[in-house]
Amino acid sequence: MRNRSVLPEVYRALLSALVLHLVAATPAHPRRHAPLHFAPPSPSLRASIVVPARDEAAQLPALLGALAAQVDEHGQPFQRGTLEVLVLLNNCTDDSHGAVCRAARRYPHLRVLVASEDFEPHRAHVGTARALLMDAAAERFRQRGRSRGIILSTDADSRPLPDWVAANWREVRRGADAVGGRVCIDPSERAGLPREVRRWLLVDIGYRRALERVRDLYAPDPHDPFPRHHQHYGASFAITAEAYGRCGGMAPLRSSEDVGLYHALVRCGARVRHSYRPKVYTSARLRGRAQNGMADALAEWAALRAEPQVEPAADAVARLQALGRARWERPHCPPDLAMLETPAPLPGRSQPIRAALRALRAHAEALAALSLAERLDLPTSAPSLLPTPSAA
Repeated sequence: MRNRSVLPEVYRALLSALVLHLVAATPAHPRRHAPLHFAPPSPSLRASIVVPARDEAAQLPALLGALAAQVDEHGQPFQRGTLEVLVLLNNCTDDSHGAVCRAARRYPHLRVLVASEDFEPHRAHVGTARALLMDAAAERFRQRGRSRGIILSTDADSRPLPDWVAANWREVRRGADAVGGRVCIDPSERAGLPREVRRWLLVDIGYRRALERVRDLYAPDPHDPFPRHHQHYGASFAITAEAYGRCGGMAPLRSSEDVGLYHALVRCGARVRHSYRPKVYTSARLRGRAQNGMADALAEWAALRAEPQVEPAADAVARLQALGRARWERPHCPPDLAMLETPAPLPGRSQPIRAALRALRAHAEALAALSLAERLDLPTSAPSLLPTPSAA
């Protein structure tokens, strides 16, 4: 009998409990507010871009300028009516509405539709706003009978590159049901971050890439091959109208509503591509509008007095090897989210991020020389490659 490693039960239990809590907290079609109403969609609509915003009068004009500058694969402007932007301003106290209207007048070739809502306090968050926008965009494609129309999400403080729409479109034409694009810190703002924050940001990027490399070596996904990244966030996410309906839509979670949508896609067997081609630059502010967003990560690094701690490399290898074996044995079944997601380190069992990064890179190098069958027969830990994790 093969030596079959399994994901440590404590990780599986904790992560499964979290996912079940999120699912149980919100119905499959969680609509707690009347649908948004915009002017009818253009007959030629192919891509609907949704932007939730709250008190973003200073940021929205630049975002709309970036969206107005979108070009197709040949570097030409999109035909009028092909793209639209749906903006939902929720609970704003500044002049966000005026900022959107003035910017829209500067770009008459880009259709910008805006709605304003004042949600009750318990619903006044980005999860409600983004879910309503995604629902509205999906309904507009349903009205046009266009199941492969693309719903694209971004944020008010983000700046998509000029080929962002085209790059997402390209991935969908290649077979993706959804696309997580690359979200990077604006270079000019990154330079103003504290030195230690910039340092941990770069180390974290390397660490996440190493995890994706090891995952690809154990559990290759033909629809999401390496090189790929780990992001499936609201600042750059695209999904077909058909896939959005098939997975049950977005739950209006107070935080991580974008990750919740990704989980729903995984559970229904959708093909999600984590592509480096679609890219947005986002702000480096340390106080964001959403919980558990980029701003929270930057603020957490800024407050650190020691090296960040992460899941031990040995545990990551065990988890990803278990994922590979599950896919080998049940190739047509959706993967277990507890194997797929990188958990937060448990108290008393963690590893400094740089040590974990070195170990993962060394392990990937060793795995690359083996066949997939040989990799899946490896022991769950290799002392020569994976040092014993230190206590937090």
